[in-house]
Amino acid sequence: NEEDKDKKCVKTYEWVHRSIRHDRIFWQSLSDTVFDAWYGRLQQHEIITVTDTDDLKEYDPDVYRVFTEQGIHRAVVSGLAFHGKAFGFFVLENPSDDAFSDRDLLMPGLRYVLSSMVYSEHLVRRLMRIGYKDSLTGVGNRLALQEHLYQIEEKSSLSIIYFDVIGWRNGEGKQHHLEIEQTVFRTAKLLAELYGEHHVFRTAVTELLVVTEQESEILYEEELMRIKVLLREHNLLVAVASLWKANVDKPVDALLHSVHQVLLPKRRMLAAHRDPETVPIKLDENHDDFAKIDMMRGNEFFQKAEAFLGELFEESVATIVFDINHFKLYNDIFGRQAGNTYLENLAAAVDKIAERYNGVCGYTGGDTFCAFIPSEKKDYRDFVTEADAIYGMLDSPEGFATVLGIYFSTDRRESVTSMYDRALGALHNIKGEFLRGYHFYSQETHDHQKEDQMVILDVKDGLRNNEFIFYVQPQVLVSNSKIIGGEALVRWMHKGKLIPPVKFIPILEKTGYIYQIDCAVWENVAQWLSDVKKRGIEPVPISVNVSRVDFYFADIAEHFINLVKKYELNPSMIGIEITESALTDNMNTILDAIKRMREYGFHVLMDDFGSGSSSLSMLHTMDVDVLKTDMQFLAGNDDHDERGMNLVRTIVTMAKNLGMTVVSEGVETEWQKDMLVKMNANFAQGYYFYRPMPVEEFEKLLADPNNVEYGGKSMKARLGIQ
Repeated sequence: NEEDKDKKCVKTYEWVHRSIRHDRIFWQSLSDTVFDAWYGRLQQHEIITVTDTDDLKEYDPDVYRVFTEQGIHRAVVSGLAFHGKAFGFFVLENPSDDAFSDRDLLMPGLRYVLSSMVYSEHLVRRLMRIGYKDSLTGVGNRLALQEHLYQIEEKSSLSIIYFDVIGWRNGEGKQHHLEIEQTVFRTAKLLAELYGEHHVFRTAVTELLVVTEQESEILYEEELMRIKVLLREHNLLVAVASLWKANVDKPVDALLHSVHQVLLPKRRMLAAHRDPETVPIKLDENHDDFAKIDMMRGNEFFQKAEAFLGELFEESVATIVFDINHFKLYNDIFGRQAGNTYLENLAAAVDKIAERYNGVCGYTGGDTFCAFIPSEKKDYRDFVTEADAIYGMLDSPEGFATVLGIYFSTDRRESVTSMYDRALGALHNIKGEFLRGYHFYSQETHDHQKEDQMVILDVKDGLRNNEFIFYVQPQVLVSNSKIIGGEALVRWMHKGKLIPPVKFIPILEKTGYIYQIDCAVWENVAQWLSDVKKRGIEPVPISVNVSRVDFYFADIAEHFINLVKKYELNPSMIGIEITESALTDNMNTILDAIKRMREYGFHVLMDDFGSGSSSLSMLHTMDVDVLKTDMQFLAGNDDHDERGMNLVRTIVTMAKNLGMTVVSEGVETEWQKDMLVKMNANFAQGYYFYRPMPVEEFEKLLADPNNVEYGGKSMKARLGIQ
């Protein structure tokens, strides 16, 4: 008997030995109550005989249900024990008449054999864990790495990413042991969630390796950039080096030697120079290079918090992480000095909160602070009043509020590192939102994060198996419904089913995997445009979506320029769709990319215009060709909705005066189409005209000239752009 993640006792009628087979492979989960009921009976009786399952119906309905589902008509049940230590029980299902009558002779022998098998298997697993697992992090050790490499097929392409924990250093340049262990533990946990424990190895005190089979060197480089961004986001001071090796040959020793020849010099260089692009945060324990924050940080803070929690009388502790929404944008708009002032004021507020609630607080880097607050409450729901009061003590500029991630713990054995990580997990559910000030970590939060990790693992498999495809939703002339272009929309065909984008796009944007998906879509669109023309079908321009996250990973302008060169395409055949909200981060980089792409001949579309918080100012800043607006403004199908109609009419008129064109998205009814005609809005996209469709269906539409309004080969000409 072992407990699973839901604290249920897991049993199997197969048990553990490969030579034991049953007619059915059937696993079940029994509640602790049901298991304890059986276990209690077996402590009173060495063998329990169930002559007829129907006898259980009245006094033990749970067991009756289980037996009925499995088709068990009679059974003999006996406990399992080894050297006098009981650990479970087994059931002999539907025994023959002879076996049933000889049960008193048969069951002791079966009990001894099965108990020995189970105990031996359990012992082997324990020894394996001891021999192959790192005790601090739970990932593989050097022996596990060697075994893993032996399992890799020859001639495979191998990606190895090396992580060296740097950590904060004291005045003498020495690293604190506790701080190193905390950073190693958190880094290993992050990597295990991303890649799975069986791909992560701790090979020295401060060293971690991720070893995966990666066929494409391009995907390997993208993966490397993505992991660096994630390390920054998690405030982990870790140097990163890497190696991609095609056609791996045995023996393993030679491979490991070649890996160390490449990686160890990089390790020394990175640790010595603290490359700012590789090391996320550079902190000194005594002062900040920019803001004057007189507060504990790094090892000093976590040691103080550990000691503080050890002396508490209260049973519960609230861990609160404070973070500023869009702090980089705040610095860009108001200047570094204003940002420093904001940080200093927030530090003072956090310090005041900790003092008021008899807690302890510290600075954890960037724009993030942490406080541990003792509480007599038993549940996080009872802490809402305090959370409201704490949030009310913060004075934040409009649009750049400080948000809180809160983890409420009643387990005094829990480490400060674990509590801090869970508060960060709660924070990640609220970052970027303006309407909520704080979020509690809960089992639901944990489950969502776990589901996200499962999606990420499936996505990685999907990338390897080319499961990501694109559909096309046509864009039309409102007056005659003829096609003038289309938008490429990513679709995930996983295990024969289409996964809705809402199920994976937000997760991919949050983790950075969206860049790999977007690159695949861009490549497929360019290849299709080139291929369809060679087959004698005149294509129309297709726009592709570019996430704000993509700009962190690559020079987007250079990427698209190289793409059209590769497939010998006119740049005007690919439209670049960027959401208005993307400019809240990395503004200068995005504006520069837009400028270069337009100069080269691409047309740029601002998607979701009007959904953000600063649309008019963005028009002045963001030099684009097309505005895409959502028909949510005309969602009521009401001729008397003057306000909605005036709003759409104003956007159309304003865009034309600025030399831009408007494409109205989300047109679903004839009434909406008629309103667009009245407003001289010429171009639209939506279910009323066409739903997103496989590219093969889109080709059939293009093959009939009556479906297409060519009017010039570029989208600028088709959209009326001067």
